[in-house]
Amino acid sequence: MSSPPSTLDAPPTDTDRPTPWYRSPKGLFRAAGVGLAMSTFGVWGYAYSGQADRPTPDLLADIAFPAAAEPICATASAEIAAMPQALDATDNIDRAGQVRASTARFEQMIDELEAVMSGTPRDLAIERAWLDDWRVVVADRYRYADAVTENPAAPFYMTDTGVNERLDRRVTRLATTNQMLSCSYPEDVG
Repeated sequence: MSSPPSTLDAPPTDTDRPTPWYRSPKGLFRAAGVGLAMSTFGVWGYAYSGQADRPTPDLLADIAFPAAAEPICATASAEIAAMPQALDATDNIDRAGQVRASTARFEQMIDELEAVMSGTPRDLAIERAWLDDWRVVVADRYRYADAVTENPAAPFYMTDTGVNERLDRRVTRLATTNQMLSCSYPEDVG
């Protein structure tokens, strides 16, 4: 005598099969929760791994240069702040003269900074590159003064550094990193 067929012996139908995790709402929420937990703890893992403690690439090892540079830049900045500003210009020729006068003071500042360069060979290379960036700033300012002499609406153009960081940010980043805030990029033009 044969027994009636059991539902357990029957082949599964589509409604009897479990839904894959990526198709069920619960599975997606679980995956999102696991991803969130891993990323949250991943940040802490990075922080405690020692990788986050690396010094910034432009931090100088010897503080002698920053200590000497800050007063030089502060004096130059104060003198430039005392000069007539853009709002004081009567016309484009006057504006060009103002830019040339402040730029000449920046040139003097660069020469003074070059005289106090010090530190390890790595520090000297960083300082030299930074002063070279400052020289590009000076050239840009003189180019603007010439342009505004010819055209009162001439825009100020900054030289493209060829990397993903603008020149003004690069100059300011090194100054800020090494506690030389007065040596940051000047915002008096453009």
